[in-house]
Formats: sequence, structure tokens, C-alpha cells
Amino acid sequence: MIEAASGMVAIGAATGAIMRRPTEQRAEAKAASAGSAGESRVDRALDRARIPAAHDITIRDQRGTHQIDHVAAAGDGLMVIETKTWRGVLIGDPDRPDWTLAKSGGDLIRVYNPIMQNETHANLVRRIAQVPTRSVIVMAGHVPMSGGMPESIMPLASAVLAMSQAGPPSQRALAGLAAIERLKLDPSQAIVAGYHKQRMAGMKPAPSRTLWTLAAFAGSVFVTVMITHLG
Repeated sequence: MIEAASGMVAIGAATGAIMRRPTEQRAEAKAASAGSAGESRVDRALDRARIPAAHDITIRDQRGTHQIDHVAAAGDGLMVIETKTWRGVLIGDPDRPDWTLAKSGGDLIRVYNPIMQNETHANLVRRIAQVPTRSVIVMAGHVPMSGGMPESIMPLASAVLAMSQAGPPSQRALAGLAAIERLKLDPSQAIVAGYHKQRMAGMKPAPSRTLWTLAAFAGSVFVTVMITHLG
């Protein structure tokens, strides 16, 4: 009876893992799709406002690789833009690296402080372009923040307005943007970008892969139990 019960537990674990995997895959795909859609909205908004910009740039330095969503030329410098498509309520301190995103279903997700994330990006762009940079985090989703949003985090319309108000890009700003675009067109860029995507995929939680590992383990336990029982 003990062996049979163990076998049933193994079957249940394996079946549960397999049944949950498509749902989790859809959730992961939906999040990736939302991120791409948000970046596309920013891309189109900048184009409509006639603001020169480069998009989806990956830079590598001694600390690793960094993917930058957008760099726009406005006034005498560059706006370095990080797009977030989060939905829920943000809880965090601008001076602390870990924030919490409270989803409507009650889930609490730890997210990296986008202010710190994009300051790193802005510093990288400043060193390469040799022009002043400003960090802007665009909230393309629907996410209020407990205690109010910091100044550098704004909706898309406000970000475009801020860039328009900065005035037409100077020659220095355009030269800085050209330096970023040359970096993106470098043949090694594709290798760096591919490496970054692989690294980020490995760092993200992947419940579906974990569940398939559990399913395989549960199946092996069941086979072992049945062989022992029949023997």
C-alpha cells in the first residue's frame, strides 16, 4: 500500500506539472509581449513627435551587458529611456534597490528599482556619447505608486512633452546620438545583444522548466517504486 501510495503521489506531481506548464508558458509569453508592445508604443510616439532616437541598444562594460530601450536627442543632450509595462501598485523607496509590485490578484513580485537601473544606463550612454544625459522611466502600463511617483518616472505623454519642451536637438546632441547608433550597427553588437538575452533568460524565474524537472523526477520515483513492488 505504501508503494502504491507513493506511486500515486508521483503520478499526481508529474501530471500537475505537465498540466500547469502551458498556462505558465502563456503567462511568460504574455509578459514578454507586453514589454515589446510598450517599447513599440514609445518608438511610435517619438517618431510622431519627430524626436530623433535610437532603440534597443545593448552595451557591454566591465560589469556585464546592459539593454537600453531608447536613447532620444532633445535639447543639448540625450534622454535615456527605460520602458516599463507593469500593472499593479508599486511599493518602494528611490534609494533602495528592491521594490515590490502588488498585482491585482494579490501576488507580490520583487522588481529592481528602475531609477537605479536606468541611472546605470544613462551613465554608460554619457561616457560613450560624451554629452549630458537624463534618465527617464516611461510607465507604459497602469501602475500607481504608493506615496507618489518619483520625478523621473512618468507616463509616455509626459515624457514626450518633456523632450519636446527641451527644444530641438543641438549638433552636440545629434553627434552623441550618432555615436550610439554607430555602436548599435557594429557587427559585434549582434553577438553582445544575443549574449545579453541568453543571460537575462537564465536569470528570470522559469516555473515551467522547474515543473518539468519535478515531473521527470516524480516519474522516475514512480518507476522505481513499481519495480520494487513488482519484484
